Amino acid sequence: MRDAHGEALGLRPGRVEDHADFVRLFGELGVEDPPPPLDVWVSDLVKRAFFLEGPEGVAAYAVVDVLEETGYVVNLVVAPGQRGRGLGRKVMRELAAWFRARGCREWMLYVKPDNAPALALYGAMGMKAGRLETTWRLSWRHLEALPLAPEELEVVPVSGPDFAPLTQAFGLVPGKLARFATQGTHRLRRLMNPEHPEAAGLGLMDVRPLARVLAPFYAATPAHARALLEAAFLELGSAEELRVVTGDAELEPLLREAGARAVLRTLVMRGPLPDPQ
Repeated sequence: MRDAHGEALGLRPGRVEDHADFVRLFGELGVEDPPPPLDVWVSDLVKRAFFLEGPEGVAAYAVVDVLEETGYVVNLVVAPGQRGRGLGRKVMRELAAWFRARGCREWMLYVKPDNAPALALYGAMGMKAGRLETTWRLSWRHLEALPLAPEELEVVPVSGPDFAPLTQAFGLVPGKLARFATQGTHRLRRLMNPEHPEAAGLGLMDVRPLARVLAPFYAATPAHARALLEAAFLELGSAEELRVVTGDAELEPLLREAGARAVLRTLVMRGPLPDPQ
């Protein structure tokens, strides 16, 4: 791939001074989250960012992560004026090589289910569609529509020994919980029955205070979901609303009937890394 002047285009690592371009292109994701501020960029994201530059400046960027043997494409954005030139495919192929060099066997990402060009690209790269999730915006009053939570349940922090059983119970990507546990913007919480503390499949949430969002969020039943949601509102204190990301077929109709608002749908795509070319 070459630019208009015949110069080869290639991904380069992110730099601190890229934050302005990152913020500009982050807005193209069409999500409610504000772009991460400079301190988060400097402390974490810049180390996992790549940029593709063209004659008119930054043409695309990607933020990635490595979760054991899974390469996670957190964001990938091509500048509006640069689309339709195959840059997204080029970025994906270079990321695949980068992941492969770090021992990954597969990769994954999230995409809006109505983004036809992106779905076609990721499908051509060997990814298959999986869980469809909805981001709901809800307040405390919406919880009244959910069944009462079992009184014996407790919401407790997730610790290292919990990672494997929770990953297995909820079908998470191995390494995801361990990675989130290292980030100060994440607070992992799980449901526990003190009479059966070994039971891992009761509920799990990642509380992200800055964004006021719970993602991932899993619960055995809507009543278990209520226990988690009540604890999240209490933990976040002054939050009048929060967002929860879930694909729970039992919980979602109850949230909808209670008046909670669906603000985003995302589809997980996952597959083996393509062969080198």
